[in-house]
Amino acid sequence: MSGPIDAIYRNAAELVTMDGPPPDPSRPFDHAPLAVIEDGAIAVRAGRVVALGTTRDVLASVEIDPKNTCDFDCVGAVVAPGLIDAHTHALFVGHRADEFVARIEGATYADIAAKGGGIARSVRELRAASDEHLIRELAARLKRLRSYGTTTVEVKTGYGLDTESELRSLRAIRAASVRAGVRVKSTFLPLHAVDPALRSLPDGRQRYLERTMRETVPAVFALEDGARPDYVDAYVDTTGFSVEETRPLLDAAKRAGIPVRMHIGQFADIEGAELAAEYGAKSADHLEHVSDAGLRAMARAGTVAMLLPGAAFSLGQSMPDARRMRSLGVEVGLATDCNPGTSYVENLPLVAAFAVRQMGLSTAEAWWALTRAPARSLDWEGGVLRVGGVADVCVLDMPTWRALPYAVGSVRDKFSRP
Repeated sequence: MSGPIDAIYRNAAELVTMDGPPPDPSRPFDHAPLAVIEDGAIAVRAGRVVALGTTRDVLASVEIDPKNTCDFDCVGAVVAPGLIDAHTHALFVGHRADEFVARIEGATYADIAAKGGGIARSVRELRAASDEHLIRELAARLKRLRSYGTTTVEVKTGYGLDTESELRSLRAIRAASVRAGVRVKSTFLPLHAVDPALRSLPDGRQRYLERTMRETVPAVFALEDGARPDYVDAYVDTTGFSVEETRPLLDAAKRAGIPVRMHIGQFADIEGAELAAEYGAKSADHLEHVSDAGLRAMARAGTVAMLLPGAAFSLGQSMPDARRMRSLGVEVGLATDCNPGTSYVENLPLVAAFAVRQMGLSTAEAWWALTRAPARSLDWEGGVLRVGGVADVCVLDMPTWRALPYAVGSVRDKFSRP
């Protein structure tokens, strides 16, 4: 060892390294993927893991400086890779609680949209907010996500829907990440909905698509100040955009070397999964409605199915069938879909509870879906703890890994509070 370590997490009831083999769909209850160490510890230097194992073995192998080594006593808690939320619309202001109540009372999404609600409302509110307001709201939300063990968050634009607002959104995402101290991956989502200012015009939809490709996409792809997006996304559904409407954006992203993610099959299957596979999408998200053929195409392409049970719950839909996807060879991830209209969820462990009780995942598979699967979809080396790897850690205030879906909604990070 070369000098004192920077930090040590010790006395963990369990250290969940996630350094085991990928889950076998035919053996969902195999715990091997978690690679658990009881009474575990992990030592960190310069952001990297330099030792892990039992507390006794790690303490015997490293040098601790009482004045400079951060010493985290994790007794009674689970140390694990930081959880990864790979699908959020967390850049928003205000709320749409009244719309939720309206849906409960019988209003449809179309009814709400006809009155200026839905995405159009969030667009108006984002455009009216100052840059500082956007940054402050997102930074606070990122800190709340972190308090549940989430250390990496994907954040989409898509409530801007014009060039200026999308550029502002991307800059706010980067600034909020720095302010909150949470790792963020940004996604440019121009095909989320049609700009409300154009929606009522006879040719408004076509004008929006043309403006997006002529003006917004080039401006976003030209960003050089650290705000250039990591990914491009599109909402491919009957309530969103068609396969053919989406292709020009995906082709532009491919030419620019920006990987894609996609919303597909939330309300209907219009062959979005096949499109995602064709373009090698990092993830295809929602998937309440998807064919076996689409899932097989995703499996061949290595596209992760990013499932969003918070949205299905909020909208009163059937949950995505994760067991079916696993049986067809698709890797499954889980995310909050944090947004103001259909999934005001900031708690990833709660999402795991939905997945285990209502979507057919085992607890071990749910752990994989919050760590290794979303890490791969985000091209991020986290999601696993191993010597030499990144020391991205959460300390969950629960006695065993089995409690992740069991302690419904109450699992928090022991050392992180918003």
